[in-house]
Amino acid sequence: MNWYNGIEKFLNSFKPQSLRGLAAEALKSSTFEEFEKNYIGQIKHGTYWHITDNPNFTIDPLKGPRDMSSMATGKMTPGALMVTSHLENWIPEYPDRKWVAEIDMSAVDMSDYSQVKRGFGNEFYVKNPSKARVVRVIPVAQALRIDRYRHGKIPQDQEALRMFFDRVKGEYNGREHNRS
Repeated sequence: MNWYNGIEKFLNSFKPQSLRGLAAEALKSSTFEEFEKNYIGQIKHGTYWHITDNPNFTIDPLKGPRDMSSMATGKMTPGALMVTSHLENWIPEYPDRKWVAEIDMSAVDMSDYSQVKRGFGNEFYVKNPSKARVVRVIPVAQALRIDRYRHGKIPQDQEALRMFFDRVKGEYNGREHNRS
C-alpha cells in the first residue's frame, strides 16, 4: 500500500510540526474509531524513538533487535526495528546508550508496526522498517525534552482527539479538493 504518495507535502506543512507524526497516524486511519483504537490501545502517538549507542545510527536491513527480555533467547531479528512512542519508559533499560534516533514512521504502513509487551515499556516491533526514516540522532537529554514537549501537545481526551482527527482529515481533503 503506497498511501504516502501525495501526503508528504501536507504533512510537512502541517502545523504544529510537533504533531506531524500524529497527523500521519490520523491519515492512515479510515475512521475515527480506528484512529482512537490505535491512539489509546496501541499508543501510536506519532513520535517514535530508538535508543542507541551509535551517534550515526541508521536503519540497517542486515541488523535488527535482540529480544533481551527474561524469557527470550537474545537472537537478532534481521531487518526489523524496535521503537517507542514514550522514550521515558526505555531510558532506564539502556543506561549505557547515550543517543536517541528520532524515527519518522509516517510512510510505514499501519500493519507493519504494532505494540509488543516485553516488559521494557511501550515498545513497537516494526517488522518492515524499509519506509521508516531516521530524522536525527540526538543526546538522550535533548530527546527526553522533545518527547515531554510533544506529549504535552497531543490530545488529552476523546473530544480533543476527535477534533484533531476531523481537523487533519478536513485539511487534507480540502487540499485534495482544491487540486482538482
